[in-house]
Amino acid sequence: MDEIKFVVKTFLFSCLLIVFMQVKVGGGSIEGYSYRWLRHSPVSLWIQSAAAGGALAIRNLGSQVKEGLSGTMDDYQKVSPEKASK
Repeated sequence: MDEIKFVVKTFLFSCLLIVFMQVKVGGGSIEGYSYRWLRHSPVSLWIQSAAAGGALAIRNLGSQVKEGLSGTMDDYQKVSPEKASK
């Protein structure tokens, strides 16, 4: 029963938060202001740059693995088991 109460309370809190975020202040809603703040905050910019660096590292790793595997496969095809036994 406690789980159901928790779910209902969380749902109600979420609904109230959504309604509150739609309140207009000045030229925009609270949701718009918070979104702009989150997108342009120093922490957000740092996280975005770290994620971009991680994506670049993964792409470089993938290309190096692909080159290594294609080199290995080329070497294997040059000396196939059929040619080596003759």
